[in-house]
Amino acid sequence: MRIIFKTNETLCVLRYGDTANAKIAQAKQKIVQTYHFSKAQFDVVQGKTSMQEFFSHDADVCMDCPFAVSNGAKLSACYTHKPVQYSGFLSMLRSISKQTKWDDIPELNADIERDILAMCNRKYIRFGTYGEPSLMPYELASSMVAVAKNWTGYTHQWHRKPEYSTLFMASTHDELGEQRASRDGWRSFVASARGIKGLVQCPASKEMGYKSNCVKCGLCSGTEGKGNKSVVILEH
Repeated sequence: MRIIFKTNETLCVLRYGDTANAKIAQAKQKIVQTYHFSKAQFDVVQGKTSMQEFFSHDADVCMDCPFAVSNGAKLSACYTHKPVQYSGFLSMLRSISKQTKWDDIPELNADIERDILAMCNRKYIRFGTYGEPSLMPYELASSMVAVAKNWTGYTHQWHRKPEYSTLFMASTHDELGEQRASRDGWRSFVASARGIKGLVQCPASKEMGYKSNCVKCGLCSGTEGKGNKSVVILEH
């Protein structure tokens, strides 16, 4: 099941289905995932393209993320920049383009919101499987988590969009970044080169022996979700 709409001249896709990533969910367990794509990415997949070209058009959906290709990062910097994910993104966008043109994709409306909330009811939501999750309108995201079983989400826009602190984790990369985000009212998910004392180690990580997965854990759910400490994982 898939729902699409446009917001801020970007494409938002919500997909209800399983994932091959065992760190997220068990095999064949269905979850809701959100994706955000730029118009340039939608357009470029209509013809022959490459991973480098596709991800180079990520500015509108990755913004100032340090791992964005549009910000000068290497293609390998982001964990979403892998052949399996890339192939899935291409397949998704090409499937959508067969059904509708960009100009005909609807803006968010009451009917779409109703369908989204029905999709999310008592489900796990993975915000931002690709793209910046704060592109999801805050009021809609709040309504989604209100009906969900649990959720996770991470944003590099924590210094610009404080309201999302209730829903998502600040994406930070060292102890100083975590402290800055904490002063601004955020819990962090810290991808660090080393462990940080006093933080919770991600139970779905390699260093913790994959003791759990995101669906079971649900710690990365902002200040109104589960847990009250920041979470750390070794860089992956």
